[in-house]
Amino acid sequence: MMNNYNLTYRIIDTLKRSESNDKDSQFCQTYLINDEKEKNETKFILRLIDLENLTNLTEFIKDISWYQQLNHLNLMSLKDCFLIDTKLNLIKPYASFGSCADLLNSNPYGICEQLIAHIIWQTLQAICYLQDRHIMHRGIASKNIYLCGNGRVLLDNFSHCISMISPYDGKLRKQIYDYTDKLKDQVLYLAPEVIYQVCLNN
Repeated sequence: MMNNYNLTYRIIDTLKRSESNDKDSQFCQTYLINDEKEKNETKFILRLIDLENLTNLTEFIKDISWYQQLNHLNLMSLKDCFLIDTKLNLIKPYASFGSCADLLNSNPYGICEQLIAHIIWQTLQAICYLQDRHIMHRGIASKNIYLCGNGRVLLDNFSHCISMISPYDGKLRKQIYDYTDKLKDQVLYLAPEVIYQVCLNN
């Protein structure tokens, strides 16, 4: 029996995304929703992606597969994922303060050091979790770090993630070569040792 997702989730508002200048954003809409089944009226984000106009779905498939594998307090989770016609629906927790990019855009003269320290510390917890599992995020940027109303910081966007463990022999790789064309947008955020492929396993 099919779930009637239209009855399960109710759209509250339309949200603007800070990365609206991305090429893929023209095929995506973001909404604030709640789950009618939950009595506490917790809010979520619905990202609606029109797959009909996309030529490359690899990025979305990788992103969704990583959500299933990762579980940490400071990593964005995926509550639900379903397809209606050609529309991919991704349901995620709502970060009421938006992304760090939103925060920087609304505070052009800077933010206080205590808040910066709070964001960096929690982001590092997420990175340590990934590193302990020999995973590189490769997309850490202000638009991918979200701030929740309870002070929790969430790292999102796993489409550039890669495991340093070889799928062929199970050993740690010293170099990786599968860079997508879109990863060049993240070069300014990548550490030199990632770009130059040195000392990754030391």
